[in-house]
Amino acid sequence: MERTKINWANSTFNPWQGCTWVSAGCDNCYAKRQDARRLHGDKETHWGTGAARKLLSEANWLKPLAWNRKAGREGTRPRVFCASMADWADKDVPEGQRDRLWETIQHTPNLDWLLLTKRAPDIRKYLPAGWGKTGYANCWLGVSVENRKKGVPRIDKLRKVPASVRFLSVEPLLEDLGPLDLSGIHWVIIGGETGPGARSMDTGWVRSILSQCKDQGVPAWLKQLGRSPTHAGKELVLADAEGKRSSKGEDFDIWPKGLGRLKVRQLPITNA
Repeated sequence: MERTKINWANSTFNPWQGCTWVSAGCDNCYAKRQDARRLHGDKETHWGTGAARKLLSEANWLKPLAWNRKAGREGTRPRVFCASMADWADKDVPEGQRDRLWETIQHTPNLDWLLLTKRAPDIRKYLPAGWGKTGYANCWLGVSVENRKKGVPRIDKLRKVPASVRFLSVEPLLEDLGPLDLSGIHWVIIGGETGPGARSMDTGWVRSILSQCKDQGVPAWLKQLGRSPTHAGKELVLADAEGKRSSKGEDFDIWPKGLGRLKVRQLPITNA
């Protein structure tokens, strides 16, 4: 099984590639940068409203089936983050591709699929006909929550959709989110921004979310502190034993003293 650098998943699967800007969380989109680097000559971008999304090969679509067989033999349940280079609820998804994704999820019961979107109002529109009152047992639905204005309202929309697991990806965390109602939410992922132009995340914002998760009984997973985290108003220097600066702040071992309570990586409780 192909491994991913995303520490809360075991692998990633992209059914297609390409997307459109939705909110401030998209401003430094790593997927758009990667797509641009792969373009040469007169090839068109896969980003923007109406732009043709990139279709992927038949061999790519066969990978999850192989992962599922392996997981069945080994008795494991790998977590597959779906569409790291796209958004499954994008209105410009190529015809038939979303249906094929749902069929693939149904045919891989040994995999837990994590589908994340910033298009919370469109989740119900694009669910399959057989979703029912509980959803697919192996499909987790999540929304991005980067700020108060656009991100927090997505939580309520997600809460109203039936799913075996509902999760929040609070990444990139761009501000203090204030009080959160986490009823009906089963997992919260938190992370700072990385890459060129990364905006800083304050550890105080993280503490607030972790505290609320604890009080409301929701497992939390702190993915990373980000490229330029701040603590008590000062930028934190995150470096390894050789003094090489960390670009993500993902490794607990290089965190300065005093951040011990932030070292939280819990998984949701599931019935699988």
